[in-house]
Order: sequence, then structure tokens, then C-alpha cells
Amino acid sequence: MPEGNSWRSSGLNRRDVLKYGAAGGTALMAGCLGGSSSTDRFRVFDAETSGTLPSQRHCNPWNPTQRGTWHPGALIYDRPVVYSPSEDEVYSLIATDWEMVDDTTLEFTFSDEWTWHDGDQVVADDWVMQLQMSLEILDYQAEDGERPHQFLESAEAVDEQTAQITFHDPLSTTAAVQNVVADLVGDESRGIFTKHTDDQWIDWHEQLRNSDDGEMEGVLEEITTTSYPSLEDAVGNGPFQVADIGDNVMVFERYDDHPNAGELNFSEYSVHLYNNNNPTQPYANGEIDAAHTQFPVEDDVKSQLPEEHTLIKEGFSTNKLFTFNCGYDVSYDTPLESANVRKAICHVFDRQQVVQLLEGVNRMFEWPPCRVPGNVLDNGSHDAADWVEDFTLYGQNDTDRATELLEEEGFQRDDGEWYTSDGDRFEVDIMNGTERKDLGVLKENLENFGIETNQEQVDDATFDERRQAGEYDIMPDGSSANGIRALWALDLVPTWVQSISHFDPDAEIPMPIGDPDGSDGTKSINVEEHIRQWQVTGDDQYHQELMWWWNQTVPQMEAMFQPDAGAYNAANWTLDAPEGIIDGTEDALYLIPKMEGATIEYNG
Repeated sequence: MPEGNSWRSSGLNRRDVLKYGAAGGTALMAGCLGGSSSTDRFRVFDAETSGTLPSQRHCNPWNPTQRGTWHPGALIYDRPVVYSPSEDEVYSLIATDWEMVDDTTLEFTFSDEWTWHDGDQVVADDWVMQLQMSLEILDYQAEDGERPHQFLESAEAVDEQTAQITFHDPLSTTAAVQNVVADLVGDESRGIFTKHTDDQWIDWHEQLRNSDDGEMEGVLEEITTTSYPSLEDAVGNGPFQVADIGDNVMVFERYDDHPNAGELNFSEYSVHLYNNNNPTQPYANGEIDAAHTQFPVEDDVKSQLPEEHTLIKEGFSTNKLFTFNCGYDVSYDTPLESANVRKAICHVFDRQQVVQLLEGVNRMFEWPPCRVPGNVLDNGSHDAADWVEDFTLYGQNDTDRATELLEEEGFQRDDGEWYTSDGDRFEVDIMNGTERKDLGVLKENLENFGIETNQEQVDDATFDERRQAGEYDIMPDGSSANGIRALWALDLVPTWVQSISHFDPDAEIPMPIGDPDGSDGTKSINVEEHIRQWQVTGDDQYHQELMWWWNQTVPQMEAMFQPDAGAYNAANWTLDAPEGIIDGTEDALYLIPKMEGATIEYNG
């Protein structure tokens, strides 16, 4: 390709060429414009490919529609630090240092080497503006007397290079960083989107901080519905800046003033759209070099992949679960309100019958229910892998133990069929999941054991309404399992999981840990407070007890897990970065070009 990106001065309009690319799996034109055979462009599958058109995407983290703040905003914007959920580790980016200067104050020191793509320096005020706007939105949304955020209290810029974050309670350093760089209201974790000298951000920031309650609704309506800035006009601060936006491809050129630009031996990065969300075919055809997700693939597809096919993001996975209605504070009469009944169902399940149905993508969750990622238990990278050895193991088709538990609750078996203590036929209502082969196995196991099952398939709106109201017995569920702490987030277990499984947030767990008979009695815990204390103190005892509560309460049972990996063609490209970035972050393909000592390099 000639130097200077000659397309800018050519007679052919680049947008006219780009709009004909890649739709339905058709490769772009070869050479400089399309880049299908270019050695100077890294081509990546767009993970939101069947959603928002590039021309409609924006980089406003608080507007949830038509968003471009992740794809490709996470490429063109940088963030203060990178938190790896699978490794529970923090890596430097714009911030060169961070420390707790007292029990409740976290201080970040910003590098003076980062600039916005218009040449202005990135300063602490840029990030602080973004945090303050999110906290103001949360403050307006909070009930009277409630904290706007569980942990964050305020954010201030001490000077151009120093940002101070204040917390309500003392926190360990890692927990503090994890909370401050997470999404608070929208997609803020993907980068620093607010330039503190930008007139639009200044206006919205001032309105959020100065408007009274009567005016705030209108202010929020404007902020959360305005597509500012458009992706095409975005001024970022990352290693690549917008070059051109087509209908099916977004092209970005290296920003040579970025601190890590010298580590990159290619000048363009493109993000490609297709008609569906599966990157396998264009990847196998050589139309793209990499994809963020959708790997591994089924066994019968593996032979189509490039010879040097290499996985990334292997620390990430998705859990396939059975969710049980625990019956707390709902009017629906479910026999599963008893933990013993839920345990009995888990014991009846025969996970070995599922093994032949995995098809190379899913993996069996072979451990006791414990809310720890299967990848972590498989590689033994955390002490939790040892702790669960003493936990109750289900899924063994242990009908003798299931019988004991049901009889403890007054259930009776007559002529191979189970009846409740009221003499009614023991039936469980399964909502949705006809496509889940593991749920089909559970259903067969229960019926063979003498428990009748009724399965009903409902539409998405009804499904959501009924799970929130607790009008079901068993349903399928899936959730990301991307790290030890991530699985116990305060907005996840005591909020979301509780709202669909309806467990009692105040629990009695048998002690000691590992003894379901409770030879030492029981311990009273509040799930939310236990999670909070774990984050505040960093004491593993809280984590162990939470895992034990999950194992003995079983609001959900992990049946399978699916690695949620990405991939790249190592025949032409080398990815060099810490393992915690390559395999432990969701945005690895965007993050690696940004980081000191890391690179994506063309080697074809």
C-alpha cells in the first residue's frame, strides 16, 4: 500500500467502495481500499454485527441504543487501567500508579503522554467528569436514604495528573479499583469518553450537577437519548482513530502520537459486519483475521478453521444453569421452596448422560455447585478448587439420597410415583428450555424417578414476567462466568439472581463448611452483607461461606459451562501481552495494541 493512505486523494470516494463490502459473507475488494489481502490492516469481526449500522453508532456511554462505545469504541478510546476479572489483577494504561492513600480514598496518577486525537492532553479531569456524571445519574435514581452507589461516594481531580475517588466504606485496593472502573450506569468501563473541554459534555455535566429534581428528568431524557458524538465524528484517545465508516466495515488508522504506536507494525485496524453473529465462516474463509467471541466451535466445523487458529480469552466462559424457584416472598405455591427438595432434584440429575450431547462446545460442570467459574476449577488457579472437594456433589443420579431428602420433607412414594405431604402428585413445572439438551436429560431423570414434569414454552415477555413473579418451578438460565469476584457482584447475586430465583437473602448455613449435617450447628448470614464484607476485607472466609451457602441452598445448579473465547489466525499475526490480558479480558483484541510492552504484530 502506498504511503500516506492514498485513498484520501483518489478520485474514488471511499465510502462508495466500502458500502459494497462483506454483506452476506462476500469479501471486500482486495488491496488498499478493502484490505482483504492487505498486510497492513488487522481485520476483526464485529461482535454486534447484526445490530446497529456503523453510520448510526455513537460514543455516548449513557445512551443504551445504537451504541458504539464497545464495538469499536473500546478500540479508539483508552481507560485509566485494565481490570482482568479472570485473573483478578489490575494493569496500567493511562494511569501509571494507583494506591489507597487512606482507608476510603483511592488515588490514580495519570501519565502525561496520552493525548486526544485532536492533540489535547488527556487529564484527570476528563475521567472525573465521566465519573461525576454517572454518580449524579445514580443519585437521582436512588431512593431516599439509599446510597447512589454501593461503594463510590465521590470523584475529584486534584490536579491534571491526579484523580481521587472516595468510597463510603474501607475497601481493599483491588476491590476499590474493580468498582471504580466498572460500568456504573452505561458503558463507561470501555474508556474515557468525556473530554472535559468539549462544549456538549460541559453542558450536560453542569446540568446534572446543578438541576433540581423537577428538571432532572428532562436532563436525563436528553442525555440518554442523544447520539453524541457520532462514531464518525468521535475524537478518541486510543491507538487508532476513525478513518472511514462504511455500511459493512469501519476503518481506523493508527494514531502515531499514542504512547504504544511504535510497537505496532501495521497502520490500519478494521471492524467488519456480516448478516449474522457467527464469525466462523468469514474467519475460515480468510475474510477476517480475528474475532472477539463465538469460539470454540462444534466438532464438525473445526476442520474448516485456519491451520494456525489460536484461541484467546480462554479465561472466560458462560454457565448453563438450572434455576429453581426458592419461593421466598412470592405468592406462587412451589414444592421447590424447600432446599431439601431442590437438593433432591439435583441429586436425581445424571450429568453423565449429557456428556455425549456436548458436541465439542459445552463442557460438563463436574464440580459441586459453588458459583466458581468452571475454567478456574478445571485449571486449579484458585484455592476454591481445593475448597469444593469437601462440598456436596450432585448430578450423580443418586436416587437413594434424593429419596432420603424427600422423605424428610414428608413426601411419599407409591408404586414408583412421588406424592407431596398433602397427598398430591409431585409435579414440577418447567418453563422454556426445549432446546437445552441438559434440561431434557433432567426431565427424563425426574420422570424415571417418579416425579411428573410439565414443560411449557412461552414467549420472551411472558418468560421475563413469570420468572420475576416467581411463577415457575424450574427454568433454564445462562450467565457469564468471567472471574471469581465477578460472579459475586452486588448487582448480580443479591439483586438479579435473587429476583429470578427468589431465595431468602437471610440464610442459615450448616457448619462447619463441608458438613451438610451441621455437626457444629448453623451460622446466620445475610448474602448481600457477606459479599460486601468480602469486598471490604478481602478475607477468603466470606468467599468460602458464600460458596457453601450456594452449595447448600442451590438457587441454581451449574450443569454445563461453555468457554467464551475469541480467536485469531496466528499464521499472519502475533499477539504479545500478559496472559491476564490475552486470556482474562473481554476486550483483548482492543486492549493489546494500547498497552506498554504489548503488541499485535503482522508476521505473515
